Amino acid sequence: MFPLYDENRIRNKIPFATILLIVINTVFFFYTCQNLDYYVSVFGFSPHNLWDGQVFTIITAMFLHGSIWHLLGNMWFLWIFGDSLEARLGSVKFFLFYLFCGVGSGIFYALASTDASMVIGASGAISGVLGGYIVMLPGNKIKAYFPPIFFLSIPAIIYIFIWFLLQLFSVGDIMTNVAYWAHVGGFITGMVSIKLFKKR
Repeated sequence: MFPLYDENRIRNKIPFATILLIVINTVFFFYTCQNLDYYVSVFGFSPHNLWDGQVFTIITAMFLHGSIWHLLGNMWFLWIFGDSLEARLGSVKFFLFYLFCGVGSGIFYALASTDASMVIGASGAISGVLGGYIVMLPGNKIKAYFPPIFFLSIPAIIYIFIWFLLQLFSVGDIMTNVAYWAHVGGFITGMVSIKLFKKR
């Protein structure tokens, strides 16, 4: 169930914050990829960091990615869902909302996870974007690809709800390195906080 584009995207507004976040994440990836283990050890986030006072890593970890596919997947979701939400919030508030969701995601992961694995990536913050999107733009239509050959327009509220259920049902999967609790935490943070950031 891969999103292709938002059929209700506002085309006469440039999503400056979304573009800036994509550029920052991409630049950081290519800067760190040659010595990723070092940067993850210093700037990745672990629940221990929260209790040891290394709170800054909850932000820095959001801009590190483990592979080009990790980066591309996250940035694609950010582009699909971020620009429409940014149009509703404004660029500055969207940027702050994104960071807030990333922090909420990390805290939720630290509280809910049963291990102390190091996590990196923008997916927690982007999960928050989906949480905000489902509240602000539930009726938008998402064009999605369903393997092997189906293409379907689906209301955003249904698409994102299915996505959230997949994250929730995967939290106990020990066969992957995906921090599903961070996804769940980011999504909940986005849902409950989005109206604090919307335009007056």
